[in-house]
Amino acid sequence: RRQRQMCIRDRSGSHYFFMALTEELPIYRATYRLLNMLIRATHDFPRFYNYSLGTRMVDVCLDMSMLLYKANSSYEKTEPLREFLGKFGMLQMLLRVCAEQKVIDTKKVAVFALEMEKIGKQATGWKQYNEKGKQNNEQNRR
Repeated sequence: RRQRQMCIRDRSGSHYFFMALTEELPIYRATYRLLNMLIRATHDFPRFYNYSLGTRMVDVCLDMSMLLYKANSSYEKTEPLREFLGKFGMLQMLLRVCAEQKVIDTKKVAVFALEMEKIGKQATGWKQYNEKGKQNNEQNRR
């Protein structure tokens, strides 16, 4: 499958780079799937948990999607990805609380865990790649 790309010029105006559209990134699609799974799962939550944990998890996942868009569209990607990983950790904790309180059954927890693992690996890899690129650029300038 061929990805659509957007051409962007760097700050100096002399270099061009191409980036995939956010909606086509595997990490974005996985986060979007997770968001839909969370929305469906929260319908079955008892009222107290729906308003406390369910709403919070959906909001955190929406924030994660926004941070992916921000990271993909900016030249400096490390900070939005750090924020993304912070939100990701919070979502993991909220899911763990739901599992311990038996708000989500074991099968759903396993499905969420698999999707979260995919997202975590991709986000960490993207962040490390950008940090290495930043270090290489600084070394080349010297």
